[in-house]
Amino acid sequence: MITGLGFVAPAPLGALLSGQSAAPPDPAPEITAFEVAEGAPAWGFEVLDFSLEKELPHIKSFVDRTSALGLSAAKLALADAGLLERDRRPAGLEIGCAYGTTLGCLDAMAIFWNKIKTSNPKFAQPLPFTHGYANSPSSLLCIEYGLRGPAATFSGERLAGIEALLFAFDQIAAGAGDIILTGASESLTLPAHRHLLATGQLSRSGTWSDGIIPGEGAAMLVLESAASAERRGAAILAEVANVELCPSGLALPPETALFGSPRLAEGPAFSCELYSGDMLSASPLLGAAVAVGALSGRYGLDRLPLCKGRSAPAALQRAATAGREADGGTGAIVLEHAAKR
Repeated sequence: MITGLGFVAPAPLGALLSGQSAAPPDPAPEITAFEVAEGAPAWGFEVLDFSLEKELPHIKSFVDRTSALGLSAAKLALADAGLLERDRRPAGLEIGCAYGTTLGCLDAMAIFWNKIKTSNPKFAQPLPFTHGYANSPSSLLCIEYGLRGPAATFSGERLAGIEALLFAFDQIAAGAGDIILTGASESLTLPAHRHLLATGQLSRSGTWSDGIIPGEGAAMLVLESAASAERRGAAILAEVANVELCPSGLALPPETALFGSPRLAEGPAFSCELYSGDMLSASPLLGAAVAVGALSGRYGLDRLPLCKGRSAPAALQRAATAGREADGGTGAIVLEHAAKR
């Protein structure tokens, strides 16, 4: 069951969900936080005016942007599930953490190594280095929110967020944990942009026809067993019906029924990229969070970011979201209305 959701995403998505605008930005927004290399495409969806100090004012030390976005989305998800304040959690309850990221904390890593390369290495500050690991965000999540249950970090691929969700799904199904905070985060920084440029992933036209338009943000879901949610009296927003991963060579396009899954074929498929940019590992989980919001009645069916070729149903009972690796591997998340249980 999903009992909480939270996400931090570029403003066009928030405008869509609040009914302010129904059309994706045209042309796509341009990056403002840094200067891209000469001749490189400068399209990108940023989370503007974001500040971790506003969300968690007690954190005074350096935190990489990928971690900061994850921390903010996690706060929203845990608060939504009634689990943010530790002293109000049921006695003995342990919450796990499943986290995914494609690029991790490249900005922190760049700060450290640029200092190493340009000056005496002994003067390089160690703090950015400790925040540059792929599992630095998940470590901070566990420390900040007291997460001591089953934990795992997945990185390096676009489906890392779906892998994290599958881990949480399996852990709860196997009885290894009752509640697991699950999510992914990515930041749009100069090192990340350089990587996407060097690997030929960026759209030069800004139309999505010749590559991606990058985005940044985080999406978090609180997964919980039905028994735990019942004991706590928690509201169930949606049910995770299935999580599927398929390696390259065996997968079908996300626009069709992935892996022949009839459940995915039946419901609308959510995709937020036109309103948030491609957030890599976080995009499928952002789509899942929006789908949960729609299933639970938070977002109206008249303003849903659906995959191309899908239309909004009169009443939403089942929904899905999907992701794809560069090599063709695919993943999908299938969600159902809580009343279908």
